[in-house]
Amino acid sequence: MHVAHMASNINTSSPFDLPVEDKNTHFRQLKPSYGTASRLTMYEKSIKSLPQPPALWQAFQKACDNDASNKQLGDIIKDDPVLSASILRIANAPGLGVRITITDVGRAIAHLGTSMVRTIVSRHSFSGAFASSGKVYNVTKLWKHGMAVSAFAEIIAEEVPNCDPGLANTLGLFHDIGKMSLNLFTQYQQPATLDIEEGHLVFEHKRFSCTHIDLGVLLAKHWELPEAIVQGITYHHHPAYDESKNIPESIRAEVFAVYLADMMAIYLGFDTGETGIALPHPSFAPLLPNTTLRALLDNARVQQEVKRIEQVEF
Repeated sequence: MHVAHMASNINTSSPFDLPVEDKNTHFRQLKPSYGTASRLTMYEKSIKSLPQPPALWQAFQKACDNDASNKQLGDIIKDDPVLSASILRIANAPGLGVRITITDVGRAIAHLGTSMVRTIVSRHSFSGAFASSGKVYNVTKLWKHGMAVSAFAEIIAEEVPNCDPGLANTLGLFHDIGKMSLNLFTQYQQPATLDIEEGHLVFEHKRFSCTHIDLGVLLAKHWELPEAIVQGITYHHHPAYDESKNIPESIRAEVFAVYLADMMAIYLGFDTGETGIALPHPSFAPLLPNTTLRALLDNARVQQEVKRIEQVEF
């Protein structure tokens, strides 16, 4: 779908100085939109028919949250030969700087980093539920977007006061899982046009009478993800249109880190399609006291992650 592009006049005195260029869709605003009760009830019944996450995925997530060693994480994965082979293949990709071929899963995890491996494990675990050739959103692009947001959010968390990098990382991976759910309901899709005056949440609502936020919350609850992640999914677009005080304090910093990471991922080409950039509400400026979006784009660790993610082929 062709979307009109526009440039933005950036206030360089603000920490939100992302240089929006023609290659990006810049929403003049991102209007909130909420699912209709009757349609969400119907969608919830369908989502509840999806299988629960496999035991390996649950064990791996728990081990990551408990700061397990790379060897311990490798021991969880090694009994799944397909997943092990996928991780080893990606770890030995030519662009990832391996001098000696990696043949041990634990070493592969150490080389790739927990954030990237978490995405690979999640994609492998849910490949049966979400086909990669989705008619609404391309699932392969969604996983790569999640990988980028997860990695960037962990880095940004170090610049946001009272932000938990681990929680930001996890929320970054799962913030857009509702977009995968939209692929399951194409029979209910209505014609709609993306309008930069309104943004993609209104666009999704016109098509499905709900947004990916609504379905993401339903899916997260079905998968029994932690309440912090459910809340994070609920609020992950709020920084575009609401004051910071209206996000629960317990997850405010992590939601903000993920929002910035989401913007950066889209800006750097790890988008999900039919999405754009809306700069945060000015009330969030105190949460980024010592740096700016432009500086974060130039951060050496961010640039390193960009190069690594670009090499990943699912």
